[in-house]
Amino acid sequence: MASHIQTTRDRHKKTMKKINRSIQPKRSYSTIIVLLIIAAIALFLLKNSIFDNKKNIGDGNAGSPSTTQTPNDTPPPNIDTTLTTSSTIEALSPPPSPPESEIQTPSTSCKKVSDDLHLFFKKLDGQEYIKAYTQNKPVQSYLEGIITKILNNPPVNEKETADILTVLKNAAHFFRLLGAKDLSLLKDILTNEQPTIEQQLALFYAWTTMGNECHNSSKIKIQLPLAKSYEYAAFFLNTLGGQSYLSRRDSTLRVLTRYYCVLILNQASQQSINKYNISLPYHLKAVVQDITNSDFLENQTLYLDTLQKIEVKR
Repeated sequence: MASHIQTTRDRHKKTMKKINRSIQPKRSYSTIIVLLIIAAIALFLLKNSIFDNKKNIGDGNAGSPSTTQTPNDTPPPNIDTTLTTSSTIEALSPPPSPPESEIQTPSTSCKKVSDDLHLFFKKLDGQEYIKAYTQNKPVQSYLEGIITKILNNPPVNEKETADILTVLKNAAHFFRLLGAKDLSLLKDILTNEQPTIEQQLALFYAWTTMGNECHNSSKIKIQLPLAKSYEYAAFFLNTLGGQSYLSRRDSTLRVLTRYYCVLILNQASQQSINKYNISLPYHLKAVVQDITNSDFLENQTLYLDTLQKIEVKR
């Protein structure tokens, strides 16, 4: 009887060993599979992150003007010096070089842009929603102060992701800088002037391309130097905070902001001041796709033509 019990126990032990051997590999394989899946997901996210600075620098080294541009003694001419009187928006497209006799003088372009800006500010002065903010002070003077404050206090564009606090500060950059009243004024202007937002943004961009001689002779005293505009182009294109801000805006403003940021980035690359090595080809391709897929832009064709000319000249 005792021998039979011992035999049964031995069989039971052998059976349990077989079971353990059969189960253990399955657990091991399952763990390995889970780890491989997690690693693959992590690598995929890192590879496709638009905020990966190493990717941008790598793209630049592969042929981007941001890292291969040779400094010139003479900066390239502004792309909007052929601004015509028929439409301000047409100045945004870098035109082919016309015969010397057809080139308009910079003073003519300057006068056109300056006069259009003056009319825009005059129109704003007559709006009731503006008077609540400016207390009958000319809106041009009020906006000059806001723009100066913004340009002189840029966000963090380098090593933004070093700590979460910097990301949060960037996401709330404009509120922290301007406060509720000034930020509300800008939002109300964008909302109430929505029907002409494309023309007005084109007008302000054209003003950034005018030279110092134009600015000094104009009644418009808003200064938008390329080096400072570049800081905000980098902010919107290449930081978590800037992307977060644009994600909260309507489609028209979001796409147009990115479009003009690419134009500013292109100028910065041409003049060798793309100090953050932001990849122009990467963002150029992304904006082309955004504009191509949009059905709400009045000047969609013009924007695409402008971007195509930038691509051809690279």
